[in-house]
Order: sequence, then C-alpha cells, then structure tokens
Amino acid sequence: MLKEANADVTRIRAVDQLHRGDEIEARLRVGPNYDDVVICRGSVQETAPGIGVVWILDRVTGTRKAINTDECRLWRVA
Repeated sequence: MLKEANADVTRIRAVDQLHRGDEIEARLRVGPNYDDVVICRGSVQETAPGIGVVWILDRVTGTRKAINTDECRLWRVA
C-alpha cells in the first residue's frame, strides 16, 4: 500500500464530479486515530455514479481497478 500526503488535494464527494483522465487517489480509512491509507492512485477511466463505482488505471501496477465509493474516499490530486 502507498502512503502519500499531497498539499494540493480536493475531496470528491460525488462520483459525478469526476471525468475521464482526472488524477485521483482512493484512500481507505483504517481507524479513528490513524490517517487514511492510499490504496490506489491513477487516472479515471470510467465512472458509474448510479452504483458509486469508479474505474482507475493504477499508476503503480498499470492495472485497471474498480473502486467502490462506499468503502473508500476519493481525492483529486492534480
């Protein structure tokens, strides 16, 4: 897992705020006393606002990953 802190980030509260090509991070909350952990970072490939899913092309692995927004928080990093 990656752990990064960027100064220029914006929280995405709704999937319909995203567009193809946006650079985002998916962060998983690990506990009330800990910082969120970055589990995926890359560019948006596709969105499904109706079911709360975003597909990201992960920069580290080069694979396409489905991110469920019920489980993760999304942040725009570009």
